[in-house]
Amino acid sequence: MKTNQLIHNQLRFYCDINLDLDQNIELPKNIVHQVFRVLKKRVGDHIYLFNGSNKEYKIELCEVTKSKIIGYVDQFIDYNGELDTNIYLYQSLVEHTRMELIIQKCTELGVKNIYPIISNKCKIKSFSESKRERWNNIIKESSEQSFRSKIMKLDNIINFKDACINAIGLKIFCNEYETNFHMNKINTSYLKQNNISDISIFIGPVSGYDQSEILHAQEQRMISVSLGKRVLRTETAAIASVSNIVNQISW
Repeated sequence: MKTNQLIHNQLRFYCDINLDLDQNIELPKNIVHQVFRVLKKRVGDHIYLFNGSNKEYKIELCEVTKSKIIGYVDQFIDYNGELDTNIYLYQSLVEHTRMELIIQKCTELGVKNIYPIISNKCKIKSFSESKRERWNNIIKESSEQSFRSKIMKLDNIINFKDACINAIGLKIFCNEYETNFHMNKINTSYLKQNNISDISIFIGPVSGYDQSEILHAQEQRMISVSLGKRVLRTETAAIASVSNIVNQISW
């Protein structure tokens, strides 16, 4: 039986602590609320924890109250829910509900890091610490739901030109004006022939990139790609481009 079948539909939570077999642990307060109030788990029930170590830890609940839960590490399963190729998303900042959708879906798809970008046509230039906390919670919950083994990193804001210079691996620039090179040309054969292990994807703001940014991307030898004949919303472009790459590298 495959490891993902062993843990399929089990209740799992991310917990940033070291875990060892036969260890007793006290669950963090946020997990206590979920387990006791929402899921109504009691002594003798099981949940799974993961901490980024490519293992799923089966926890037997030994003591359960509304304010405190003690669990016992009953067993662990080796499990890697991450992609073999690293995908980095450089997303121009957009309205917060759109950013939340991008963050949620790109976490599920397996993006390793997301970089909020300030490009020339961005109407939003910053976000608050409370917003960062909310987005990190979305990342954590999406990682739990999608059976990822690690938590996607939300990086600090960076400007477009610096991002172009600092990005690593294959640099894909989603360009609505591109007519010669479609995203579908970056297929499994292309990635294998060029020995690609890191892919950086750039998505523009609602109004797109301006001409100076397109020229800068060309100067940095980024690959300008089209996502088709239609002009997509920025959140659609992010999800579609990442999905296309994931489809190529997952088999």
